[in-house]
Amino acid sequence: MTMRLLYLVLLLVPACVLGQSACNRLSMISRAGWGAVPPRASTPLSHPTQKVVIHHSDSYWTHVFNWGGYTSQGEYMDRVKEIQEEHMDKNWDDIGYNFLIDGYGNVYEGRGWDNKGAHTPCCNSIAIGINFLGYFEDDLPTSAALEAGKNLIACGVAMGKIRSGYDMNCHSDLGASSGNTDCPGAALCGYARRHFTGL
Repeated sequence: MTMRLLYLVLLLVPACVLGQSACNRLSMISRAGWGAVPPRASTPLSHPTQKVVIHHSDSYWTHVFNWGGYTSQGEYMDRVKEIQEEHMDKNWDDIGYNFLIDGYGNVYEGRGWDNKGAHTPCCNSIAIGINFLGYFEDDLPTSAALEAGKNLIACGVAMGKIRSGYDMNCHSDLGASSGNTDCPGAALCGYARRHFTGL
């Protein structure tokens, strides 16, 4: 009888509760926490978004000159600040991504859930852009980073920020303002298509 009752309870646990547990597992770093400068402007993002777009932060040459990776959270945080500076130097209003994820599984708030990003020209008004810090053509992000990505998307669905049944896209699926791109790298793109769909 006890097992039947337990089974019934498990069946009745709503998906939103499971999604909220994904939210609770996130290690979020606010804009203030990583030292963001204020945006010049912001545009509200309509919810739920239709797409999730996966990016990586580094080119091959950035990766090479960084000796293949990051060795501390401080280095990751410096990279997030650098990306914001680069984007705002291009006269963008803010850092382009909604969220960024480091190798320790920390999630940095970029434009967040509620502001339109500037990461994928075709789709900024209908997508959440998630950037994995590093270069992932041949190698995957750390398991902590991948788990954070999975939980972030599941959390967004649970909160109604991302549509249930969202389209999972790599940046390379949709093109960049300069034309074709290899972002987020073949290894990460393949993983995202297999594991970040249907959360």
